[in-house]
Amino acid sequence: MKPSETPLTRLVLLAVLAVSLSGCAQLQGLFDPEAEVDEEAVPAEETPPEPAAGETKVKRLAIAEIVQLLQRGEMDRAGRELDRLLAAEPDHRTARNLREQLSDDPRASLGDDYFQHTVEPGETLARLAREHLGDANRFVILARYNDIERPDRLLAGQQLRIPRDPSGLQHGESDLDDQLMALDPDAAPGDGEDGLRRALEADLAAERYASAREVVERARRHPEARDEWTGWLEPLARDAEIGYWYQRGQEARSAGEPEDALEAFGEVLARDPQHAPARQHHGELEQQRKEALHAEAIVHYRNQDLDTAIALWDEALAIDPGFEAARGYRLRALELQRRLDALGKD
Repeated sequence: MKPSETPLTRLVLLAVLAVSLSGCAQLQGLFDPEAEVDEEAVPAEETPPEPAAGETKVKRLAIAEIVQLLQRGEMDRAGRELDRLLAAEPDHRTARNLREQLSDDPRASLGDDYFQHTVEPGETLARLAREHLGDANRFVILARYNDIERPDRLLAGQQLRIPRDPSGLQHGESDLDDQLMALDPDAAPGDGEDGLRRALEADLAAERYASAREVVERARRHPEARDEWTGWLEPLARDAEIGYWYQRGQEARSAGEPEDALEAFGEVLARDPQHAPARQHHGELEQQRKEALHAEAIVHYRNQDLDTAIALWDEALAIDPGFEAARGYRLRALELQRRLDALGKD
């Protein structure tokens, strides 16, 4: 500090500078970054813009989107979204119903007396809740009653506990939202455009691709499907096919069926050559396939079954024309075959 600069002088200079900058609130943070800015001192034009969607401020989700979170097992996030929706719409009956299901004790709500139900193909928790609890949107409490983390992933043959006499149940009191109806294709309102489209979108969101393909077929039989519905139906139909075959590929690979998995991932790539996960799976399976063919061909080669060995190497090279090991062995097999044929003629 220069001798002529006293602390009082510096304070006066800072005050003058602050006035000249029209009381800019950022000045405080410049000299003391940890100090809190007085919001009332910030001029209106300096107020930061509202955050864009996906940043701090997130658009409030619709009830159908919240239900999809619940179906995927994202219960905590769904609870927060329900709270936000109810803060804006306190009388939203479906939202209140779902929020209570997240908070209530499943045993206290549904009782301890239950029977065992074996899940059949195509059944959903929403459908079972509508049948046994009188309201499809009670799938949440039914999932918690059975310790199911993801309500949208029921498996045929799975055992469920179904309450015999749920306490406090009022059949038919709750009106299902049209979008909630779409969670269960059988509950969709008829075969009209809106119902079929919502059912298809809900199936895709829940990764029920086999069901989605069935909805696509129902829609395509409609007289308006060829012209009026093409704009929305065909993209969703493509998504259903891609999702179906990718799911089949994953299941086949997990079950140790590489041939079926390879075929399924090939179906995905035929529809979407840029599908990175399918391309990776397909590449790995092709690598395994060509190496298995090569190993099998060597066994036949050593057993002097040259025709079979050469055919197997041909298959391996069809997968990967640059497979040098297979190419080298195949040339040796062809040369050996030529010599044996020559000896036979002599």
